[in-house]
Amino acid sequence: MWYVSGQNLSMVEGDYGIALPVTINGTELAETDSIRVTFKTEKNGEVVLTKDFTSITDNTFNLEFTQEESAKLDVGVYAYTLDWYQDGVFQCNIIPFATLKVVDKA
Repeated sequence: MWYVSGQNLSMVEGDYGIALPVTINGTELAETDSIRVTFKTEKNGEVVLTKDFTSITDNTFNLEFTQEESAKLDVGVYAYTLDWYQDGVFQCNIIPFATLKVVDKA
């Protein structure tokens, strides 16, 4: 299950296959655009997981993890960034820094 507070996210350890719709505001994304979300151990830390999204409709994509991706995210707090690419060329950081908190399912 996803929990959202501003740009900061939380999820329960091991969760996967649950889509979180993410809408980009302030620009109009084209069919050739993509979004890259990078999760790191901490701000400026080691990359744990990178996801690229190309199926963007109405400026919205669905953030979700596979079982294998979720297994890479142990209980803890991760930093993430969200970048916009157009025809494979970097355009800008949409979210330069936010957090993903993975909580213990007890």
